Amino acid sequence: MDLNLFAVFDAIMRHRSVSLAAQSLGLTQPAASNALTRLRGQLGDQLFVRSKNGMLPTKFATAMAPVIERALTDLQGVARDGPDQGIPLSGLKRNFTFVMSDLEEVLFLSDLVGGLATAAPSVSVEIRPFRSDILQDALEFEQVDFVIAHLTMPFKNLISRPLAKLEFVCVLRPGHPAISADGGMELETYLELGHVLVAPDLGGRRGVIDDHLRTMDRRRDVVCSVPHFLSACLLVSSTDHVVTLPRQLAERAAKHYPLRLLELPFPAGNFSIGLHWLSTRDKDREHAALRDFILSNLSA
Repeated sequence: MDLNLFAVFDAIMRHRSVSLAAQSLGLTQPAASNALTRLRGQLGDQLFVRSKNGMLPTKFATAMAPVIERALTDLQGVARDGPDQGIPLSGLKRNFTFVMSDLEEVLFLSDLVGGLATAAPSVSVEIRPFRSDILQDALEFEQVDFVIAHLTMPFKNLISRPLAKLEFVCVLRPGHPAISADGGMELETYLELGHVLVAPDLGGRRGVIDDHLRTMDRRRDVVCSVPHFLSACLLVSSTDHVVTLPRQLAERAAKHYPLRLLELPFPAGNFSIGLHWLSTRDKDREHAALRDFILSNLSA
């Protein structure tokens, strides 16, 4: 069934003329006549008969006219307004699934859950670990609503908005012998230490810091690779190893573990953490209400 035929039916009903209906729709008169012929065949009714007063609707056409008019009005409303009209966050009753590592959990989860307790008490959240190898499928099968992460590889049909910009610091235990008299650390000393690497996705013994060092034709000694940032903090708090972490995470961890933060003895730049979702969810009004809340209330 060609839905465009119903627009021709509605126009003929209003104008009682095929030529005037065609003009109102921007069609030629033969095109409108052809559409009426096709609709007659599909519905099994004459629909309109010619008279000196124009095209008169049959009983069947008169009965179906209000139904077609309402349907066309609804479709025009969808095209005009779209499904993205705002919806109050407070009225949501839904579970949302997030993907994030423990870095993002430390930086954002408290504000997210605490804020929702007031703004949307019937909303619950589920946190799943970050795995780039299955993330695309999880998004497309709607197993995941949001990703909060620093993404280093492209994903299809993803919409992203920035949440925070982070910089790196060196983290080690207080009283570590590598700390210089002025409270800093030389590059050679940094390179000679045993390093803990945090690799939260697929593991490995090389990270972004190693890439920075490689541009300087230098390398460090990674003695341990772990998937979690907080376990790395616990490890270096009781050994002479060091770990290089985002400053915001290190500052929060230092409130709970015996840790000392030092500036890196080389430029390592910064990186961004963003909120990401699949474009197919962009017009989901409940989804939009929560992401607006996140973008307005979460910051590291």
